[in-house]
Amino acid sequence: MVKMSKHLINPRTVGRLCIYRRVLNQLSSQGTKRLFSRDLASMAGVSPSQVRQDLMNVPTNGTPQNGYAVKELAEAVVTCLGTAQSSSVVLLGAGHLGQALLHYFQATQPRMAMSAVFEINPNMVGKHLHDVPVWDIATLDQYVRSAQVRIAILALPAEEAQPATDRLVAAGVTSILNFTPVRLNAPAHVFVENNDIQMSLERVAFYAAAHTKEKVQA
Repeated sequence: MVKMSKHLINPRTVGRLCIYRRVLNQLSSQGTKRLFSRDLASMAGVSPSQVRQDLMNVPTNGTPQNGYAVKELAEAVVTCLGTAQSSSVVLLGAGHLGQALLHYFQATQPRMAMSAVFEINPNMVGKHLHDVPVWDIATLDQYVRSAQVRIAILALPAEEAQPATDRLVAAGVTSILNFTPVRLNAPAHVFVENNDIQMSLERVAFYAAAHTKEKVQA
């Protein structure tokens, strides 16, 4: 569990702010000028009180009574989230999942820079994937230190996840997006976001089967 400093926003709040930003950008592109917290709440799938609480972290002149200017609020949310989006990112693993993540990252995160991919397979080393160079994972520690990388994405085989995490942390990485099924051991100052795709698939399969069973019994 990450111990959050008092000046940092709770990870769940950050996640909701990202959803608000997406909604606001869409509304702005459609020409919407103003909206109320209840409107944003409905489109984001949360309660109006939750929206108002989250927006207390955002430097905006809007109020729950008079509503918010869509474009100004979107810019304020971007400002609030902007510090985290100016960092260099590295990806560990250039297999099918890693390449899919890299493609998605390049298409959806224009404010973040994927600077390098690290891979153990010698047939991949030296190539470029979506204009990003693939480096030998043996050079990981030196690269992270020299480039002052703070964010890493793991798309490695399970057995390689913890050793890679230890190396990343020792080299200075403070945030890890983990797509392996392993629950990583990391110091309290390192933020780890787990995305266990296998668990998610099993969860939706369970509820699909449960729904089918209920229909049969009915």
